[in-house]
Amino acid sequence: MERTRRAADWKTVFPICFLTAAVFLFLCTKSSPLYPLNEWVDANIYFTIGKGMMHGYVPYLNLYDQKGPIAFLLFGIASLISGTSFFGVYVIETIAFSFFLFAAYRIAALYTEKFALIVLPVISAFILGSLSFSHGGSLEELMMPLFAWSLYDTLRYFKESYPNPVPLGMIARNALFAGVMLFGKFTFLAFYVVWMGVIAISQLMAKHVKRAFSASGLFLLVMFSVGIPLVVYFALNGALKDFLYYYFYANIFNYSWTDKSSLLTTAFVIIKSVGAFSYRNPQIALLIALGLGWFLVQKRDQVRIIEKINVLLMAGLLACAIYIGGQGYRYYGLVLTPFMALGMVPIVRLLERREYLVADKPWFKRTMFLGISIVMVGFALLISDNRYMLSIPREETPQARFASIMQEKKTEDEVTLFCYNMPDAGFYLAVNEIPPYRFFARVNVDLPELKESQSRYLEEKSAEFVVTRNLELTQDGYQLIETQEFWSEEQNDTFRLYQRVD
Repeated sequence: MERTRRAADWKTVFPICFLTAAVFLFLCTKSSPLYPLNEWVDANIYFTIGKGMMHGYVPYLNLYDQKGPIAFLLFGIASLISGTSFFGVYVIETIAFSFFLFAAYRIAALYTEKFALIVLPVISAFILGSLSFSHGGSLEELMMPLFAWSLYDTLRYFKESYPNPVPLGMIARNALFAGVMLFGKFTFLAFYVVWMGVIAISQLMAKHVKRAFSASGLFLLVMFSVGIPLVVYFALNGALKDFLYYYFYANIFNYSWTDKSSLLTTAFVIIKSVGAFSYRNPQIALLIALGLGWFLVQKRDQVRIIEKINVLLMAGLLACAIYIGGQGYRYYGLVLTPFMALGMVPIVRLLERREYLVADKPWFKRTMFLGISIVMVGFALLISDNRYMLSIPREETPQARFASIMQEKKTEDEVTLFCYNMPDAGFYLAVNEIPPYRFFARVNVDLPELKESQSRYLEEKSAEFVVTRNLELTQDGYQLIETQEFWSEEQNDTFRLYQRVD
């Protein structure tokens, strides 16, 4: 009966999740066709490298960034949908957020089934209108559904099946998710350390010793197996050493800003970062806090102690992992949003007790969902930090203007462009170029070879055009042909376009 109901959810609830995701993202993400462009540097770096992968370029060897290959692969797929715009990214975001919403619905339905659909528009507005949803297209955003489904799996297992042995299918599925994290952003594995650790301990407590070890072994096997195709790919392209060095070694030893010798400093940085995230996104933080608080105060016959420890540790260790490096970028906290679904449960239950929600009137449920959705769409657009871009015509952005000028003034068959000492802000995409430079953009990792290589590219004058951000070029052989200021990420940037002179 339960399996039949869940199968029916895919036919009835998931389409609603998809439509909700498509509408809210259409209004809130800069990847949407509604926006002139998505100028966010991280998303553009992913796109440039991903598009390069689809054309024979190899990450780390031919195009460098410190992020994991899973991020590049996802954006490479998006580039196959549209190689000259972020429409493919919008499609990927919509699919990912649909599955996130479906998992959030399932989590809420574990405890308040009749009105679990309410979570869809509310959570959509709270997340996609938040300050942490900066620009759109972050890896954190795309990983949200995996965390949400893993949270749902562990909650459902302890609520409905434990102390029966944990299903190995569930273990394999979540190990696959963990493998994606390992090769996407390995700090996210903190969540799965708790997830699998608590499952293993629970099996020992239930005296399923054999299952505890078999589940743990299967988890590790599947998780590491995700990397086999990637290792083969990099090895065949002579880039295995570069992949291991730049993704694992450089991120571990060169990226962190925290003084690891001081435990007190590290704890302070984490607490400060969590506080900053909560201050910026009170609607997200309050729902998470409400959900965790409600879950922890449930009676033992409703929620076991091991379940409470499990949820608290998953949220806590994940927060530590994303902020331990000392960086507190706005979008980091998006991975904590699956816990918002728990925060909706006491709210819905309270409305039911007060008889504001009436389950035996189908027309009331449909009308209520539609009304809440309309209100939440307006609310999301009202609070969205991306909304300012809607009033800017594409041709007035520096990316489009510079691309038009380059096409007009080029002296070669194709535009050749190098963005010097700046992140990838979408200029390569605007001219539809895959840069022939390994270090085509400035990144957060301080690599001596990046600075040296970028200086060499400039001295060689291999690119006819050079773009800079907040920097005047002093290199002989280039003349300034255009300047434009543009507001982005809470500051006014001055972009300059230079052309090579013979």
